[in-house]
Amino acid sequence: MLPAPFRLFFVAVPLLVAAGALAMAAFPRRMTAWRTRSPDGSTRRVEPSDARILLMRVMGVVVAGLALLMVVANFAFIP
Repeated sequence: MLPAPFRLFFVAVPLLVAAGALAMAAFPRRMTAWRTRSPDGSTRRVEPSDARILLMRVMGVVVAGLALLMVVANFAFIP
């Protein structure tokens, strides 16, 4: 049986990964858009394409699912 700090680590890290992945799936435009500045001083907003947004949503849900599966498996293998 592992000590409590190790068990906390194996639960906290996948939960943080799941939270980040769900945030990326929920708000992909906000998390990937940025502004660029040209030499003349004007700014331009750069955003990813619709296909990339869709793939980011799908991969965010997949990664979050795998991370939550790791939490459940952790309790199954490390009592």
